[in-house]
Amino acid sequence: MSNGVESSMKIFRDDQADTKYIKNNNILILGYGSQGRAFGLNLRDSGLNITICLPPKSESTKAAGKDNLPTISPTQIDARYDFIIFLIPDHIHGEFFRQYIINHPLKNATLVFAHAYSIHFKIIEPPADSDVILVAPHGPGVDLRSKYLDNTGLTCFVAKYQDKSGLALKRALALAKAIGSTRAGAFLTTFEHEVIGDIFGEQALLCGGLSELIVKSYKIMIQNGIPPENAYLETIHQIDLLAALIKNHGIYGMSQRISKTAQYGMLCISDQIIDDNAEERLGSIFEKIESGDFAHDWQNEYKSGLKNLDKYLKTLKGGQIEETSRKMRKIMGAKNRK
Repeated sequence: MSNGVESSMKIFRDDQADTKYIKNNNILILGYGSQGRAFGLNLRDSGLNITICLPPKSESTKAAGKDNLPTISPTQIDARYDFIIFLIPDHIHGEFFRQYIINHPLKNATLVFAHAYSIHFKIIEPPADSDVILVAPHGPGVDLRSKYLDNTGLTCFVAKYQDKSGLALKRALALAKAIGSTRAGAFLTTFEHEVIGDIFGEQALLCGGLSELIVKSYKIMIQNGIPPENAYLETIHQIDLLAALIKNHGIYGMSQRISKTAQYGMLCISDQIIDDNAEERLGSIFEKIESGDFAHDWQNEYKSGLKNLDKYLKTLKGGQIEETSRKMRKIMGAKNRK
């Protein structure tokens, strides 16, 4: 590593990747959401031939047009395309693949994924004569694009699942370089480790665990007479501040940058909320993801019309904490504009 820090994980930089492995190829991006737009614009600005694939009535067609990127419909996918990048939602990969890709001549096209879900859990069974690679940025598309533009780059994972050509990793690194990620570092991993780690992190902490802890903490304060505005400011409002401290300095470093009162509070509750039983429960969550049970349940939920998910999201939307959040964002937004 160029910064002198040792790591057991292989990290690739700009000088270890070469876009010649994808130059003059036709690259098709499926979808034009957050990641689709960032990939499309970054790859185009790196001098590559990009086409966006969208359903005929997709609202994203206008957005792609404004960005001067050509579009085709799924029925137009054919052997012109050397790379197909899956940036549509995970749960529809299998359906899309079976309907528009598997029965079409693809000229051994390289299949590219930004999340290993549909390959690792065998939602898709790729053709034996195709390379299958992973290029997974460590953040949302808006960050991938903004860091490309300011020449810093957003780190990513790269991996090869199927290497028919013998060039799979070189192609993954070429794409990582073209989206700007090797400026910051492309971390070599496997499809298995990326998807299991990603889903577990989302459920246990980043999305599921953190959200529930915020809601429960807010609820306890409200029940005990703390005004909703105070509860908001002591929970949601400060999450990004603490997250930045942890990201920049580590947990210990964060502890050195907060008050002694807060430090002692950490000590007092260190084994009360997250205890040994919590570790057992987290272990069970991990096992369900690793075994494929979560992916199986998720695909069934999608096939059944997302009824349970829609009900859950409706509950979240109607919660008191959301009402307070909307109110406080307006108040603080107005203040910040003065």
